[in-house]
Amino acid sequence: MTGAAPGAAADPHARLRAKLAETPIHPKSFLATDYLNHFNEPAMLLEILADSPECLEDLAAWKPLSYADHFRASGLSYAELAIEAYRLSPTPFRIGFELVVAEMNALVAGAIKQARDAIEKNDPEAFAAIATDAQRLQELVAEAGGIVQGEPSQRVTQAAIDALMGQK
Repeated sequence: MTGAAPGAAADPHARLRAKLAETPIHPKSFLATDYLNHFNEPAMLLEILADSPECLEDLAAWKPLSYADHFRASGLSYAELAIEAYRLSPTPFRIGFELVVAEMNALVAGAIKQARDAIEKNDPEAFAAIATDAQRLQELVAEAGGIVQGEPSQRVTQAAIDALMGQK
């Protein structure tokens, strides 16, 4: 008898799941919603930008962070466990999550450029488009949150998996 928990051989992640019990890391997806806080600031700034164009400086200072970099900088007690769990996250969750995060990063980068142009030209129609970006970013944060909570992503296809894994 090795002392392993029953079923541990069938579930190679059983030890990790036991460690997750006292953290906000989801035991099915191995992801934590805390990472999504990184997108709350740009979402808020995009919402108020039309009324407070001086917020562009703060918005432009925002930079994408990888999941691991976010947790390394977070100071959270479970940061290293979050990074370890992310590496072991089941492929459908991790890839779905990464696809949503990539879209969020691209949306924020595009909105920053669009905001600079709108402010320079004082273009109210451009500000309306930026408000739409803010709404879309919130939708994407909600989608990513669903994945974290163990909901399968509709984005994960074999083509998406192959593309992220560098296969043809």
